[in-house]
Amino acid sequence: MTISILNQLERTGSMLEQISQVQKFFAQQFEFENLDVLLTNEEPITEQYLQDKMIIRGRGGLCYELNGLLYLVLRDLGFPVQLAAATIWVQPRNSYTLDRTHVVNLLEYGGVLYLIDSGFGSNLAMQPVALDGDPVTSPAGTFRLRTGTTEKGTMVFEQLTDSGWKRRYGLYPDEIEWSHIDHVKHQIHHSPESSFNKALLIAKVTDDGTYSINDKRFHSKGSGTEETLPFQDPAELLDQVRQHAAPAVYEAVEHYINQQKPSCN
Repeated sequence: MTISILNQLERTGSMLEQISQVQKFFAQQFEFENLDVLLTNEEPITEQYLQDKMIIRGRGGLCYELNGLLYLVLRDLGFPVQLAAATIWVQPRNSYTLDRTHVVNLLEYGGVLYLIDSGFGSNLAMQPVALDGDPVTSPAGTFRLRTGTTEKGTMVFEQLTDSGWKRRYGLYPDEIEWSHIDHVKHQIHHSPESSFNKALLIAKVTDDGTYSINDKRFHSKGSGTEETLPFQDPAELLDQVRQHAAPAVYEAVEHYINQQKPSCN
């Protein structure tokens, strides 16, 4: 597969440094967004589909799309990555959500296992995270991967908060088949437990922080500041999407809003 991302990479530094370059490119290029869920796009997740949607059309996606494309790019660059599935921990509920519906990449390098995740909303480390290694920091925060047996795996991905380390998801290091991605998509689209089939979400890591957009507000955080702008009407939502997201994402949001309008019939 030959795509433009491969031309953006400077083939210098260690394998981990090169992978980090790709992850930073992904963070800059692609929004985390659930518009295909809201617009009921049921197309199977294939290599060609991901290239068409994200590389050619300039859309973002959810974890199974972002990390699916990341897997294809890293594989074609010669990195021995594998796909794995994690289960998200929902902090307010103090429980796990849909089983194995977060898709990630894993890499074994120098006898160490690394987590490579470009599909976790605005909570992106933007570099490989070593199992039981030093925490890593990005504009989104500080993260670590540690050995820890839970009902959803033998490893735990955590983020440092004001009240200490908080669990974000648990996972096993088992490789999954590509077909598991379609299973994840079906669950995210149709399960009552899915948070992504109920309301709009667009999120991204910026140079100095993060932002997120939902149906009700724009929220940004970074450089010691935090701001929330409530929307009074769909026009204000569209204005923030126009300012912050890719043109193709803006067009998809327009389509989504038009679907919400009551019929005149």
